[in-house]
Amino acid sequence: MKISKDIKMLCEYALNTKLINEADYDYVLNRLTNLLHINEPKSVEIDKIDVEEPSSLLDPILDYAYEIGIFTPNTISQRDLFEGKVMDIFIPRPSTINYIFNQYLKDNPVKATDYFYTLSQKSNYIKTSRTSKNIKWKSETPYGTFDITINLSKPEKDPRDIINQSDDKSSTYPKCLLCKEQVGFYGDQNKPGRTNHRIISMKLNNEDFYLQYSPYVYYNEHSIVLKKDHIPMNVTVDTFKRLFDFIDILPHYFLGSNAGLPIVGGSILSHEHYQGGRYNFPIESAKVLKEYTIKDVVLKQLYWPLSVIRLESNNRKSLIQTADRLYKFWEKYNDSEANIVSFTDKPHNAITPIARKNGDIYVLDITLRNNLTSDLFPLGIFHPHPENHHIKKENIGLIEVMGLAILPARLVEELVEIKKAILTNSDLPTEYDVHKDWLISLKEIYKGEEINDFINEQVALKFVQCIEDSGVFKQTKVGIKQFDKFIGDLINVLN
Repeated sequence: MKISKDIKMLCEYALNTKLINEADYDYVLNRLTNLLHINEPKSVEIDKIDVEEPSSLLDPILDYAYEIGIFTPNTISQRDLFEGKVMDIFIPRPSTINYIFNQYLKDNPVKATDYFYTLSQKSNYIKTSRTSKNIKWKSETPYGTFDITINLSKPEKDPRDIINQSDDKSSTYPKCLLCKEQVGFYGDQNKPGRTNHRIISMKLNNEDFYLQYSPYVYYNEHSIVLKKDHIPMNVTVDTFKRLFDFIDILPHYFLGSNAGLPIVGGSILSHEHYQGGRYNFPIESAKVLKEYTIKDVVLKQLYWPLSVIRLESNNRKSLIQTADRLYKFWEKYNDSEANIVSFTDKPHNAITPIARKNGDIYVLDITLRNNLTSDLFPLGIFHPHPENHHIKKENIGLIEVMGLAILPARLVEELVEIKKAILTNSDLPTEYDVHKDWLISLKEIYKGEEINDFINEQVALKFVQCIEDSGVFKQTKVGIKQFDKFIGDLINVLN
């Protein structure tokens, strides 16, 4: 029976990658055969296993499960739900993982995160077979080298899943995709499976938080840190304390918070959470326009498409106090010439704070945000403008604030057609009319260089325009003068 061979190959993979050891083998084999409604596995010879991740070994098992009616329809969503249940057999319970993580943490924080990240990959919670398909490149911009990605790892909804959703009477458990109750949750038509999902308990600001990895990693060791309680996003002085507690525990990681307001905030505003990881972002190399010292805190005004102030100090307490005063000053700041209105019937000024450590120096980048809308810009005055929506229409979150573009998967096909149109001096098919004006401008500046390099550069420059649109003080003579005025007023308050 072929399925017996497939099952044993997956068990062998788990042995080779140290997901299990010899003492676990019979246990996981029996669990897996039971899950697949097999009375007993046949004695079969298996091939040598030499794979880094289990997708190719899981596919025939998932095919078999569908064929015998364990799940239906045979969509990516349903396969992922059942796959999580399969891989859950091979990984420890949350308490065991937390214990191992904390044992490593006592010795070396890097070893602790290496253990947890590797486990998340080997168990296929992070599907490297998908994330490896993401398109990535680096491009030079007026602000330095930017990272551009077209993310292909998150599967699109299948119409059959959408039909199922229409008849679904889902409960409100868990309340959202971030809640701690997602650990071990099987999922349904509306919620992805999290059976093989694990989280690490942490105390931040004497509050209960959890560390997990994003299954759709946008950068190395892309982490999410979520609050135990399901409460809305909100940036306060406690946010700064939590961020710095985290980087004291894991100093090789950064941690940042999206703003707590729509348009300039994250995609999930209903649950307090942060994003971090182990990656050097372009913003870290941003040029410094001006530098000031307030007691033992250095304040740097950055040359960046968004309006960013960097605070640095080896005195954590002083830095947090300065950051809190800066934020409170910005919350009430108005500049009619720059279209900055702090309050109408609701607040509009917010910040995106991002913390990291350089040796003994604490660093906090604070990006000034404003979510005011107008008749001309109904999606946000400081949001990608309509002429740039063909490249990026979604919110500019903290990842993109730092110079890493996350662009929609549709661009893969669309950019192929744009390249053809440039090389053949032809028009785009009507379904790609969203790029019509851009194509005209591209044809005017194209000088016969390598087409892929040319398009990559132009996409990067479009992304820069998107985040320039989102900057409250523009990097123009007028905008810098307005930023200088804000900094001057701020310094007077801080001194």
